[in-house]
Amino acid sequence: MSQPRKPKSVHVLIFLLILCVVPAVAGRTQRFRGPKEFLPYTRNLPRIDKIELLKLELKDDRWDGGITASKILKGDEAQRVASLWRRQTYTSNLSACHEPAYAIKFYYREELIAYASVCWSCNSIFFITPDLHRTQSFAGGDKKGEQLSEIFRLAFTG
Repeated sequence: MSQPRKPKSVHVLIFLLILCVVPAVAGRTQRFRGPKEFLPYTRNLPRIDKIELLKLELKDDRWDGGITASKILKGDEAQRVASLWRRQTYTSNLSACHEPAYAIKFYYREELIAYASVCWSCNSIFFITPDLHRTQSFAGGDKKGEQLSEIFRLAFTG
């Protein structure tokens, strides 16, 4: 006696289900990894209306507070950068160097919300305001990290 065969429609249904579920899971934003005190200034950055990008002056691979250039972003441009900042992949890795080439300031109604230096050598962010006393790592080499790097680079070329 032969076993009854499952209808092909069941196989098609399973295949379609897999096609729907896998991209949804793969496209999901990774959960935040790192100290929770960084969340309000990274993934949960509040409303902003102005951003200041800063090119930092390094001496012997260290930043001593010197700034060589700055650029103000407002309106849609500032909102796009803030949105990209919130969507970065924040990790729990430890930074090796933190030799930042750039910094970023977020403002709302002229009040400074956050001020951070950013290092793509070790993919870390150090918050100056508020002073969180350590770095938060991010995936600076992934697509969103490279997009953020490109924003800084283009702001100071020319």
